[in-house]
Amino acid sequence: MSDFYLLSKPNCGLCQQALLQVHQQPLEQPVTLAMVDISDDPALLEEYANLVPVLIRAKDDAELRWPFQQLMEFLSQ
Repeated sequence: MSDFYLLSKPNCGLCQQALLQVHQQPLEQPVTLAMVDISDDPALLEEYANLVPVLIRAKDDAELRWPFQQLMEFLSQ
């Protein structure tokens, strides 16, 4: 099982699309996905305000930015 974080913010339509894309992937191994509201953290808000949604892989802090072109590969690594 792998851990991932989806950086999002309130009223973000792209974030909802990103979440749906992650849930629709036909994965062989389950993943744990935590939602992170960047508006709760000034440092995250400053860094990612115009970039969300961003998917982060916890084991190596790799980032996949929207649009998620290689989502399946990113989730499987």
